[in-house]
Amino acid sequence: MSPNLIIPFRIRGYNLRQENLIPKYIMLCSVCIDVLEHRKGSSALAACEICYPIWCQIDDTTRSRLREVDVQRTSQHKSTSRGPDDLLNPLEALDSHVSDCWILNVIKNTDKQSMDSDLLISVSFKAACVEEIPALKPVHGSYWIARGPGREKVKMTSFSSYSTDSEESWNRATTWIRRCKSSHSACNVETNAGPWFPTRLLDLAHPNAPLDTCRVVVTADLDLDQSERYMTLSHCWGTAKFLQLNKSSLADLGQGVNLDRLPKTFHEAIQVTRKLGVRFLWIDSLCIMQDRDDQSDWLLEAAQMHKVYSHSFCNISAARAVDSSDGLFSRRDPRLSHNSDVRICVEGLGVSAESDYVHGTIVDSNFWRCGVSKCPLNTRGWVLQERLLSPRVLHFARDQLFWECREQSAAECYPDSLPPPIRDDVLANFKGLDPAWRSNSSQTYGHASDDLAFYQRIWNSIVETYSATRLTFESDKLIALSGVARYFASLMDDVYVVGMWRKGLAAGLLWYIAEREQTYGTPPRRPEASVDGIVSYHRSGGTNLLFKVLNFHLDYVSADTTGPVTGGFLDLEGEIRPLEITANNNFGYQQLFLVVDGVTVKDPDSHRYASPVVHLDVGQQKFDVENSRKALHYMPAERQTSMNDYVSFLLLLAVDTSMTTFGRIGLAVTSNAVEIAMLSKAALYQAPEIQVADEGETELRTIRIV
Repeated sequence: MSPNLIIPFRIRGYNLRQENLIPKYIMLCSVCIDVLEHRKGSSALAACEICYPIWCQIDDTTRSRLREVDVQRTSQHKSTSRGPDDLLNPLEALDSHVSDCWILNVIKNTDKQSMDSDLLISVSFKAACVEEIPALKPVHGSYWIARGPGREKVKMTSFSSYSTDSEESWNRATTWIRRCKSSHSACNVETNAGPWFPTRLLDLAHPNAPLDTCRVVVTADLDLDQSERYMTLSHCWGTAKFLQLNKSSLADLGQGVNLDRLPKTFHEAIQVTRKLGVRFLWIDSLCIMQDRDDQSDWLLEAAQMHKVYSHSFCNISAARAVDSSDGLFSRRDPRLSHNSDVRICVEGLGVSAESDYVHGTIVDSNFWRCGVSKCPLNTRGWVLQERLLSPRVLHFARDQLFWECREQSAAECYPDSLPPPIRDDVLANFKGLDPAWRSNSSQTYGHASDDLAFYQRIWNSIVETYSATRLTFESDKLIALSGVARYFASLMDDVYVVGMWRKGLAAGLLWYIAEREQTYGTPPRRPEASVDGIVSYHRSGGTNLLFKVLNFHLDYVSADTTGPVTGGFLDLEGEIRPLEITANNNFGYQQLFLVVDGVTVKDPDSHRYASPVVHLDVGQQKFDVENSRKALHYMPAERQTSMNDYVSFLLLLAVDTSMTTFGRIGLAVTSNAVEIAMLSKAALYQAPEIQVADEGETELRTIRIV
């Protein structure tokens, strides 16, 4: 589908004429132009529905730097009042800011069409001051336009308060919790199974303690009622210094400490817990010993982290805070909860309408992504299992409260449910990855929830999501996922193998790095859950594999088999063949080619520049040394059973002279029958005919992957 570049629409009172334009000449209202030129962020702060979501994707530090640069550039780019006609002319200052602006008629998306939400505005923003602010990355915004009857489905519920600490926000939060507690069966699975309590909790309402204090208690020493509940706090540690539980503070915290000694986020989390009528709160830094010279308690508690969160009543998410000094609550602009009507010219877009203009309502397709998924807290690796395993999560975000439970995602401006254009975003269905939500998971993944393949697909999605997060310490990568792994082990009745599962171990090896932080050198020799980069999976059903896992061994740091390892190996049986990898630079991008028996693997009739697609586990640029040593090999991983099916090949590097022990360096993928045949028996390839040896001639070898 080729989009039409027609950018006339009415926002904030400007009715712009239709014009076919070069992408860099964008027409938006003066408010939008101001924010794109970063005029002190004024239009973003004025709650423009196009500008504000773009502005929110820029972190606070970069915003401050932008304002400084703006002052320096004011003499060069002075803001002037422009009428609608002036906006049709090329704007020199704007040319280098906006690379694309499109209105798309997404006519092939029948779901969107049935909702009268088949129009999409897409804006790509790239600032002109990247030399002054290298950290400023391109920002993209996309907005569905709901029209006709579909407009009513996306209307926001307005809020009037100026703070997330308002009675209005409290009433909304308590309504969500009350409704979830009374009518969501999936959210009460652990509660109905009986009480369980962490080793330690913060007691916020001890009968003999003043209200301005709290104390750390050992739950085994208490006679807790069966109906007693506790909440948890998820927060960014950041660089702030704050009181922690260790050998020196244990006595004081056990006797009780004044709330003034706690950081702002902890203090406000206690306020929230008490207001919701819950006596106990679990905070990692105050309920787990933090001594650096003795991690025995930390390892013990990490082994039961899945229970800490899954048995909690509700998780308090300090979503917007970069550290514990920021707090939960924030000021906000109520105008953010109002929809505006727009008038868009649809001539030439194939839209069924009575005139060339249609009226619609803007819906930010990245509403949940920017408000929740990409906020400071939820980009941290540790938080994934906290958010996933908790039956309920109350997010204290930048501008409003967000709600996640196993049966509902909502926001203050969408209190009952998210509208379809937002709900369709996979990140808005994060809690659907929780297998406890059986009905939702079955609908989301299209399979019975008791099927092993069903759980494997959910697990793969979790690893993909997890790999996009950040951790302060690389050594935490496996531990931060261990709680979820332990939870899945009981559901799948399977053995966890550093990010993979024994019953699907061969198919689990078919992962690749979709986006990678540049690293150079030898193969990482690590499972996919612990590599540096965003992991994705080659979608294989595991039924047509050409290799199998014979054995594996892992050396664990502790008795926890879901935790970190110091070493190990996999024994594979399959075909293994030598190859070379060559690299060419094309338009500034590195293209990798596979060479087998002196022949570059590429269909001569294909229009693609490079094929198969090569995904490396490390950012290595050249393979001259490895090629000269004849150390590179590949193993065919799958059989193509129907035309255009993608198949994959494991890329390996020999780490010994006997060529029996290898490290994995990547994955190659192609659907081209000619290229698959070349990789099956490249020595017999003679264009344009391909000869492939019978499977009976295949020689299987056993190799070890370390």
